[in-house]
Amino acid sequence: MAQGFFKHIPNINYDFKSDGKYYQAKDLFRKVSVWSYLQEGISGYTYYRIADGERPDVLASRLYGDGTLYWTFFLVNENLQDFNDWPMSSQVLYKFVSRKYSGTVLTAPSSTDIVSHNATTNVSSKFNLGETVTQSSSGAKGTVTKIDPTNNRIVLNSVIGTFTSDSIVVGSDSTKSFTVSSVVNERDVAHHYTDANGLLTTVSTSNTPVSNEEYERNINEERHLIRYIEPKYIGTIVKDFKELVRD
Repeated sequence: MAQGFFKHIPNINYDFKSDGKYYQAKDLFRKVSVWSYLQEGISGYTYYRIADGERPDVLASRLYGDGTLYWTFFLVNENLQDFNDWPMSSQVLYKFVSRKYSGTVLTAPSSTDIVSHNATTNVSSKFNLGETVTQSSSGAKGTVTKIDPTNNRIVLNSVIGTFTSDSIVVGSDSTKSFTVSSVVNERDVAHHYTDANGLLTTVSTSNTPVSNEEYERNINEERHLIRYIEPKYIGTIVKDFKELVRD
């Protein structure tokens, strides 16, 4: 579908590496000038809530009777930079969250259990990315894929067995260890917190946790509402747009 939009953008010669070698590329800066023109010149905007799984070309066909005009949505919505910004269907979103947050999160009592520094000896002590963490009481083990001292936790993937709370885990390379306070699926752990005014914060005390899954769902939900050009104006806008980018 991308060809429907980019075919209207002219090519320019660009030296990507500043080595004197020029390559043809689309002049994407033209979109900025076009967006300013539309924002200033058109009052015929309407808002539409994208249905679950509704594709850009399907929506364009419904609104304009022409599925190839889907690219106009990307012109008049500054938050739509490419197809990755289009809302995911509930099924795709579930798979996306499952892949992105596939780990197991082990939380420690203190951030120094994750990363610490002895000012006297000038020696740092921390878990290492890629090392194996083992819990002797349960025999569980996993590979460290994220270190988060701000929230006193490490994220493990490729987990074998079941980690439990109130037992000690040890890093195979760092020999760093702590007693596990909690074990949570990464998708369910807090991404951030919101205070009484709905503002984001990293402070957990007296604030509301927003899980990784909720965070991604909220972002996706916001993408469902888009601006579109009213059908009676679409012919004029397409004509003017083509003239603008070819100037």
